[in-house]
Formats: sequence, C-alpha cells, structure tokens
Amino acid sequence: MISATTMTFGSDIGINNLSKQVNVVFDNGPKMVSLSIDNSCGQMAHIARADIRLLFSDPVKGGVEDVTFAVFGATMRDRSDVVRGTIENMDKAMKWLQLARWGFDRGF
Repeated sequence: MISATTMTFGSDIGINNLSKQVNVVFDNGPKMVSLSIDNSCGQMAHIARADIRLLFSDPVKGGVEDVTFAVFGATMRDRSDVVRGTIENMDKAMKWLQLARWGFDRGF
C-alpha cells in the first residue's frame, strides 16, 4: 500500500517562502519505507530535498522500530544520520521492502 500526506507551514503573506513537506509511506506487511520530501523551509523553489527512513512494525512488541541504521549502517555515521533520497538509496530501500524475510544477513 502507498499512502501520502502533505503539509504547508507559514502565513499567506509572502507565499513565496512557504515551507512545504510531503511524506510518502510504502507498506509491505510490517515493513515500511518512509520518504519525506520538503523545500528546505521555503528556501528552495521546488520540493526536492528528500530523506528515507525504514521502519518495522512489530505486533508482538508493539510500536514501530526505526531500522534504517540496520540497513544503511555502512553509509551512516550514527543512528540519527539522514539517509538522502537518492536513486541508489531508494533502490536499496525498495529491495529491502520487497524481501520476504527480514533481510539483514544480505547486507541490505
């Protein structure tokens, strides 16, 4: 399933600098790829700055766990580092999403 939300922040005065954000979530069972795209608080003309988060919903433990570091750890400095929304990173995220098993043993 694919779902999305949009947000706009700021006043109608000076609409050129409105902050805009889109969040798209790709679900495959308990696994989710969250793609967040924004215009850098109105500093960019287009909504083009993106980052990716990989999430796992565990019905036994409850809640949602951020597993981005487990998949992208080799390219991240720490668990709070941002994974840029590049073609290569999105490809890796979507391959992880489509794996029938957990998938960390294959370097995803």
